[in-house]
Amino acid sequence: MGKKSTLLTSLFFAFLLIACGSSSKPSEPVPAPLDLNYIPEKPYTINDYPKESFSGKTAFAYFNDEKIFSGWNLGNTLDSWSSGSGHETIWGNPFIDQDLMNGVKAAGFNIIRIPITWMGHIGKAPDHRIAPHRLERAAEVVEMAHKAGLKVIINLHHDGSTPQPGKDDGWLSIYKAYKNSKEDERISYQFARVWDQIAAYFTNYGDWLMFESMNEIHDGGWGWSTDFKMFPNLQMDVLNKWNQIFTDRVRASGGNNASRYLIIPSYCTVPEHTLSPLFKLPQDSAPNKLVVTFHYYDPYEFGIKGSRSSWGTQADKEKVDNDFAPFKTQYIDKNIPVIIGECGAVKQIYSDKTIETQARQSRADYISHVFTTAKKYKLVPVYWDNGLTTGNGEKFGLLDRKTGKPNSQESEALIKIMINAVK
Repeated sequence: MGKKSTLLTSLFFAFLLIACGSSSKPSEPVPAPLDLNYIPEKPYTINDYPKESFSGKTAFAYFNDEKIFSGWNLGNTLDSWSSGSGHETIWGNPFIDQDLMNGVKAAGFNIIRIPITWMGHIGKAPDHRIAPHRLERAAEVVEMAHKAGLKVIINLHHDGSTPQPGKDDGWLSIYKAYKNSKEDERISYQFARVWDQIAAYFTNYGDWLMFESMNEIHDGGWGWSTDFKMFPNLQMDVLNKWNQIFTDRVRASGGNNASRYLIIPSYCTVPEHTLSPLFKLPQDSAPNKLVVTFHYYDPYEFGIKGSRSSWGTQADKEKVDNDFAPFKTQYIDKNIPVIIGECGAVKQIYSDKTIETQARQSRADYISHVFTTAKKYKLVPVYWDNGLTTGNGEKFGLLDRKTGKPNSQESEALIKIMINAVK
């Protein structure tokens, strides 16, 4: 045999050895996709709250007939969190009691939004069970609000907190989801399980209780990251899918949830994104039960940051009108209610009392115009109150959290401005 034949023979046997060796190694199993319709062996808990009747009305008719014109947010309380876990008092507000709820109603508000952070109280896969004490406390607060005569909204709040790109405080991360399909699958599965449990627990409650899927979901750019501006469809597709999962899971739980009113936010609850053709309302087995929401603090420098002391030019007022008007044609005229789920302007404090007086008057003018314009287009404004009146934080506080009464004469005047604007 020549050298060439010997070389070919050697290569042939080497190939056989490699082939045999590789065939003896078991192949990695392909993991099965996570089942969004998973049913746990042990059923999720249903509260023993007596089953209430439902009106059967469309969402639009319900809001009109029940005269739901303005609302108030119980901010920085059940949504407060630290070290990855929700804690009711960790941000400085006291435990919620009936006096506070009675005060919200007495002030003239019709509906209360109760933001809730569930993270830190959610167990491991596959069931992702919510700690009973968290559900029980949420129910206690919801029932206090109902006893006071308020309609109620609950949600998933800081579970989706992403303060900057790549930094997630919460588990409901759209940044991870649109970057990685496996993360998207994992997060979507947990989202389904969490809403399975909330829906099951509150299934007997009447139509005065509404569910909101999530809060201000974004990739860390607060609606304006480079990634989102370049490829908005990537994240909007995830958000639309999550809203559909939310709707499907609530409806699948049956009972009163088969026709409960559901509140649907767009990307970061930004008005512009809520009007975008990329934003899709979920397909719903219960017709005419969906409500749209967005948040409004524009301009940011005045509404939240407090770095601008004056507001009220003609251009300022026209901007509010231009921002709100499209919601009437896109939603209201189609009998889809719209709530401004958070709005308001911070209290500003200055050593120069002339500037401070200007800022306080501008705040009153701003709140009056926002609420008046909301009424003009049949939107329901829900003021963001985080209980803060001093310190370096965003000072939105109007009601004393211990008494339920206005925390100052100025706050009392602002509340009257809101209520009178929507009458």
